Amino acid sequence: NEALDRAKSLSPTDEPLINNDRCIKWLDESPIDLSSILSLSSKAIDDVKVNSDTQSSYISLAAILYEEAGKAGSAEALFNLGHLLWDRSEDDDATKQKAMDAFHKAVDLGDADAMYFVAAQYLSSEEDHETGYQLLCRAGHENHGPALHHLALLSLQEGKKDDFRALLDKAVEADNPDSLFLQGHCYYNGEDGYEVDRKAALNSFLIAAENFGHVDA
Repeated sequence: NEALDRAKSLSPTDEPLINNDRCIKWLDESPIDLSSILSLSSKAIDDVKVNSDTQSSYISLAAILYEEAGKAGSAEALFNLGHLLWDRSEDDDATKQKAMDAFHKAVDLGDADAMYFVAAQYLSSEEDHETGYQLLCRAGHENHGPALHHLALLSLQEGKKDDFRALLDKAVEADNPDSLFLQGHCYYNGEDGYEVDRKAALNSFLIAAENFGHVDA
C-alpha cells in the first residue's frame, strides 16, 4: 500500500520501502518467495535515485507483494491485486482477465468485497446475470453494505417494498452511507414502505453526513 502511495506522490524519496538486508536473512524461512520481491524492491529504489517517474516500478512492486500474499492465503491481498490490475487494464483484455482471476480467487476465499465487485460486473454487462445475482446474495449474507443496498434497489424495482425496507435497514446497520441517505429520504417522504418520520429522517441524514461525509446528506 505504501508503494501505491509513493506511485501517486509528486516527490519521490530515497527511503527504501523494504529492508533488503533483513529480507535476505529470511530467504530460507519465509513462507513466500522473497527473491522476486527483493529484485523489484531494488529496482524501485534504483529508479527513485535516477528518475522521478517511478510509478511503474512502485506499482509493479505492490502487485507482486499482493500476489505473494495471495499465494499465502490472503483474500484481501487478492482483492487489492485485482483492483490494481483492473484500474490499469483499460483496453488490455489480458490484464483485465488477470484482474478477474484475482477477484475470483478472492471470492473463493470468502472476500465479500470481491463478491460484490464481480457481481456488479456481471450484472452491469448482463454476460452472466444469474451468477452475478448469486454473488450479490452471497455478499449480502456476509453483511456487505453496498451489496445489501444493491439488493434493496433490485427489490424496489420489482415492487417488493417489504423486502426493500428489510434489506435497506440491514444495509444501514452495515454502515453503508448511501443506504443511510436513502433511508432518510424514505422517512422524510413516507414512501417505499416507510411511514413519515421527520425525526428519523434527520437522524439518518446526520449520521450519513457527519460519520461518513455523504455530500448529498
